Amino acid sequence: MHKKKSSNPVARKHKVTLTTFMQSLFLAGNFFVSNNLVSYASACAFGFLFSFIPVLMMILVVLIRFMHAAPDTVIDLINSNVAVESYFNIESFANSLLQIHTITNFEIVLAVSIIWMARRFFNSVMSGLNCVFRNQLKPRPMVRQFMVFGGEAIIVVTVAVIVFLSMTLRTIRRTSILDNLAEFFPWLDLLTGTIVNLTPFALLFLSIAFVLRMGSRTKPPLVMCMAASAGNTLVFWAFRKLMVLFIDVNRYNLVYGVLSNVIVLLLEMFFFFIIFLFFAQWLYVVQFFDILLLSELYLLPDHDNTSIPASLRRILFIRPDSLLRKDTASINVRKGEFIYKNNEIGTDAYYLAQGTVQIYNAGHFTFIDRGKFFGEEACMFSGIRSEDAVAYTDVSLVRIPAETFFELLDRNPKVSRKALSQISNYFAKFYGRTEENFI
Repeated sequence: MHKKKSSNPVARKHKVTLTTFMQSLFLAGNFFVSNNLVSYASACAFGFLFSFIPVLMMILVVLIRFMHAAPDTVIDLINSNVAVESYFNIESFANSLLQIHTITNFEIVLAVSIIWMARRFFNSVMSGLNCVFRNQLKPRPMVRQFMVFGGEAIIVVTVAVIVFLSMTLRTIRRTSILDNLAEFFPWLDLLTGTIVNLTPFALLFLSIAFVLRMGSRTKPPLVMCMAASAGNTLVFWAFRKLMVLFIDVNRYNLVYGVLSNVIVLLLEMFFFFIIFLFFAQWLYVVQFFDILLLSELYLLPDHDNTSIPASLRRILFIRPDSLLRKDTASINVRKGEFIYKNNEIGTDAYYLAQGTVQIYNAGHFTFIDRGKFFGEEACMFSGIRSEDAVAYTDVSLVRIPAETFFELLDRNPKVSRKALSQISNYFAKFYGRTEENFI
């Protein structure tokens, strides 16, 4: 009978190979296209454009009314990081907040309107994440509304706190005490300046990690969310650097006037949400990588399909490193040994990662080559083997339990269609039929 590998499962548990990494990127890109996430990125960008001013107004209310931040410092900090002067008088709004001593019905209606306008953006983000994680349990509409409001409140407060801390750092940096210390420690001024400049990206990193952790509803590990958030932030930072090199904002100002800032902001947000949704899709792939990889293996093109896309998919996926490194799934069988025998009870299916397997049924021999599944008939039907499976050469197998195989059928309609196409072949073998019986 077959023998399992005798390697240390702990040492191999977290090993990531280049093949595994490339497979995850391919799957993420494939799902990104099939889910039409570019359209969701467009919706998020327009939602942000309509919600940007309301969200900024809420942040100002938290900073000025609740945290008692100095309006002039808030205005300088926000204007230095975000160009809003052309389409929003932030100074006038900040001063009006200081004039409000009693809350009237008008302020209540205005506050409700601002919150309602801001929901467009958060709803767009939630819709995109729901498309990415569409196969998971969907919450009830009321639960989703609470998630939107809760996420909106947490993000607004988080932004306000980080802005407040950034203001504090800038104030400390401008003090004479720090200037005196900088004479003895030259690196101190550079350090504080770097911290202040990185504050927007720190805010972006924390916000993305929070949204991915809570918005996915699949509870991915926090480390995975932080890794996806870090990648998202770094790629967006690089995109902004390239954008400054290739886009002349002054030229846009001459052509479009006040609309230039809106156009540039919309372009930035569109590419940001493309990057965001790609990393969200990558997070989904990494979280459920094994089951998605098995689906890809089951749908692997045949060797007689010589098209370039089919050949590339076979090259990329024919060796599943992430499954072969798991001792509970990876099996080595020597030449001449039985993998299973006729009339044995067994519900496992197998993927042939290396070597050749000989199948003997009703006096007929067939050969299974690398990159093929076998044994799924007993998994889907009787649970009793109707054939002998012998290692024709030394082989390396991936064992797929019945519950995992049925999860493949449930998750991927293409897998279900291919499995159903095997039913006629199964009954033909089981009842000993040949093509002459049907003539």
